[in-house]
Amino acid sequence: MKKMSTVVSMRRLLAFAAISGAMIAPGFATSEPTLENSPIRLSSNENAFGYTPKAKAAMIKYLDGGSYYNRNDVENLVEMCAKKEGVPNDYILTTAGSGPLLMMTALAFAEPGVNVVTTEMGYTQLIRKFAERGGDLKFAKLSDDMGYDFDSLKAEIDENTKIVYICNPNNPTGVMADANELKKFILSVPEDILVFVDEAYLELADASFALNTCASLVKVRKNLIVTRTFSKGYGLAGFRIGYGIANPEVLAKIYPFFMGGPSYLAAIAAVEALKDTEHLSTNVKKYQTVRTYLTTTFDQLGVAYAKPQGAFVYFNSGIDQQVLRDTMAANGILISGSRESGVPIGKYDEWARVSIGTMDQMKGFISILSNMLAKS
Repeated sequence: MKKMSTVVSMRRLLAFAAISGAMIAPGFATSEPTLENSPIRLSSNENAFGYTPKAKAAMIKYLDGGSYYNRNDVENLVEMCAKKEGVPNDYILTTAGSGPLLMMTALAFAEPGVNVVTTEMGYTQLIRKFAERGGDLKFAKLSDDMGYDFDSLKAEIDENTKIVYICNPNNPTGVMADANELKKFILSVPEDILVFVDEAYLELADASFALNTCASLVKVRKNLIVTRTFSKGYGLAGFRIGYGIANPEVLAKIYPFFMGGPSYLAAIAAVEALKDTEHLSTNVKKYQTVRTYLTTTFDQLGVAYAKPQGAFVYFNSGIDQQVLRDTMAANGILISGSRESGVPIGKYDEWARVSIGTMDQMKGFISILSNMLAKS
């Protein structure tokens, strides 16, 4: 993790002048309202670059079929997902985004007296529902670079552990686990414990997707589920579609809590998204380019950050995160706060998370942040 620089106000003023020019006025995003500019949403890890036009064309073409259920289209999608992951069709379960798989798993395993093990400062959808059902939460400490500490995770596992949950890259820190260490850890977890690996952001990482995904391990370790979403790299967040990859026996355990599959149009869109590998590659390059711009600029401003490999950057501005968020919102930009989990309240009060947007959107964000830093 980058060390927080003790830059003085003069240096920040110079950086501000060089990077962003004048402060953006409160009317920054108050033109005719659209999803893109009113306000600029850098808070929910949405894809600002858009989904493949081929998906749009297919949805329009088959729109009249919306009066029928989407059985055939889901079957086509399952076949494509299974082929992509190198598993039989019955290892795939499609859902309305990957969120339902997180919820289904919590509902299937949680009860008083059992626990889920995860890392502090991790994604909370599964563990929140697990706690609501009476289960206990156990948090492993972060590594020094705000990534996974697998020794710490292993130490938290006990006879009452039902699930080990890993989001890779992590959210909100954005740090990605070392592929070999992660896979070695998964195979070391007792066989009766389910390991859940959430790979929502893996397509966007700098490192090889093929070398870092844990999907192939579902054929080696039965008690493992890997999930994906079409919301991030593919840009289909509003259509709600994702899928899980697991041994059929694992899927059977969570299926009683099935919340419904993707819609007719979502399945059609996802099939086209999988076909259009060139568009995904273009989107990934855009994410990586903007992400590099943001971290390079943070370096110039002396802003600390966790090494980002997802659709966002988690950073320490040295400013109270609520003040930062309020100021950004007043200028038409939404960002996310520290989203602390498993740590003392207030530990990360000067940290915040900004989603990757277009280059122009990020420059607007930097302009406001630079002005605040220059005054601090």
